Amino acid sequence: GKIGIVMPKSFLDTQTYYPVRRQLLSKYQLLGVVNCHKNTFQPHTGVRTCLVFVYRPNIGETLPKDYKIFMAVSRKVGQDSEGIPIFKRDENNQPTDAIDHDLGEILADYRAAQTGTLKSSEYRFTVKRSQIVEPLVINPQFHLPNLNKTIKDIEGIDGKAGWTVTTIGQIDNNILVFKGPRIKTENIIVEAPGEGIERYFPPMAVLQEKSESAKLIDTKRASKKQQQTIKVLRVQPGDLLITRSGTIGRVAYGTTRVVGAVVSDDMIRVRIKNEVIRFYVYAYLQSFAGYNQMLKNEYGSVQQHLEAKHISGILIPVPPTWDHPAVEKIIAPTRAAVQAREKLELSLLTLMSETDALLKQL
Repeated sequence: GKIGIVMPKSFLDTQTYYPVRRQLLSKYQLLGVVNCHKNTFQPHTGVRTCLVFVYRPNIGETLPKDYKIFMAVSRKVGQDSEGIPIFKRDENNQPTDAIDHDLGEILADYRAAQTGTLKSSEYRFTVKRSQIVEPLVINPQFHLPNLNKTIKDIEGIDGKAGWTVTTIGQIDNNILVFKGPRIKTENIIVEAPGEGIERYFPPMAVLQEKSESAKLIDTKRASKKQQQTIKVLRVQPGDLLITRSGTIGRVAYGTTRVVGAVVSDDMIRVRIKNEVIRFYVYAYLQSFAGYNQMLKNEYGSVQQHLEAKHISGILIPVPPTWDHPAVEKIIAPTRAAVQAREKLELSLLTLMSETDALLKQL
């Protein structure tokens, strides 16, 4: 018979559920997978969910070796995170009585897939069972046609006019891609600045111009283990910092403002000594080609996550030489943007310092 199951979204791609996915794909027929919208079960739970449709064969029945699996991503569920309904709007932008969701369209396309008449779209499509290879990821996000087209397009560059394609982790011998160790800060967080007090940067503070959300820590209170962790978490000049939880894939450059600062493990570091290659990778990570590859690999039930291995494995075109004219067209504006950021941050520091000085005089 057939069964439909509501599951945590992490079932689709995490190592924890790998044994169950292996059993499912070896003994049953996977009919379809639908990623539910994040507000589907709000406000009762924040766990991201999915729908899995499975066929269990009769005794003695042989399943097909290869078959099509329906996949979809729900983009709207008709309510917000507080459970308040969202209604469709008419041509005058006035709300109607109809709930604004795409579940009916997904159901219609699921039925069409069963009869072989589905017209694939960006968020509703089929994949063949033979395409599900180790580690048996069945997350529709991973198989989205537009994200996979990005990868195919990049792979197609290999061999053209002397260009090659490699991964970010192998673009240079002197490159590090890593997630810093987690640190507990409860015992070293303080409320007021003072001698030996420094700022601790969560991702938002790195991305903000003035780092308003940075916390204050007293490193003198830190244990030996915490001191070692703090040393690893300190930003070096030119580090590329990438958000890996929640809103993933936002990239910051290690300017003077954050150099030496303690930045939480919620940002992946890419450390490249060669400035030209560093600027090139920095620009690439902010392009659709780089961002789409990060989206393809996100995972998680409550919040979306990335790992250092996902950044390291991003495909990237490599020029015949690093003084290639096409590369210089990227490096020059990237360098100018970084210098402008440095100038802006210095101006903000001067502004705040002069304002404080004025207030003291008054």
